[in-house]
Amino acid sequence: MAEQRGPVEDDDIRAFICPSCSQVASSRVIGRFVQNVSWEPPAEFALLACSSAECQAPVVQVREDFGGGYELDTPGIYFPTPRRLNPAIPEELRAEFSEARTCFDAKAYRASVMMARHALERTCHMNGATKGTLQTKLEALEKQGTISGDLTEWADLLRLTGNAGSHDDDDVSPEDAKDMLDFTEALLNHLYVLRARFDEFKARRQQKASPNNT
Repeated sequence: MAEQRGPVEDDDIRAFICPSCSQVASSRVIGRFVQNVSWEPPAEFALLACSSAECQAPVVQVREDFGGGYELDTPGIYFPTPRRLNPAIPEELRAEFSEARTCFDAKAYRASVMMARHALERTCHMNGATKGTLQTKLEALEKQGTISGDLTEWADLLRLTGNAGSHDDDDVSPEDAKDMLDFTEALLNHLYVLRARFDEFKARRQQKASPNNT
């Protein structure tokens, strides 16, 4: 069930980086729309407008209610970049990835790579790989069957990018930073979304094959 509210009369003014012009902007919330469906956490969408006179692009932010209210969730850009990490991914990892993406949007590419690398390190620790370099930890996840060899190979190719982000005198290109974000998102989706869906699929197949269902 959806609830629409707007225009609003409160003084909710938000600062954000405009996805269209990449400039720091601020806007009063122009209108809200609340989505409340059974298969996802309640979501509040807020319409804003870039404060730059040369841009004025519309922006839609989204906040989700995971039980403590919308105020506890950091607003994410829903439009014009309509992609947020799946709620199945642990909140602390989603937060770190969001910071990495925010740095990328602000053209702080070295900081983006460093935040993405930090998210990868935490992901490894949360999945039992705690020793050695990041590459060693990812290889350990492959050996225990947690991730595929393709992801490990991808990580190996990105290793120099991750190392570059940790040194002040190394430049990180937008392409390198984007590659790092793409890999981090792919790894998180593999671990927490695709594996969960596959486990659910296997459970359904096993239930159908059970003699009690014949």
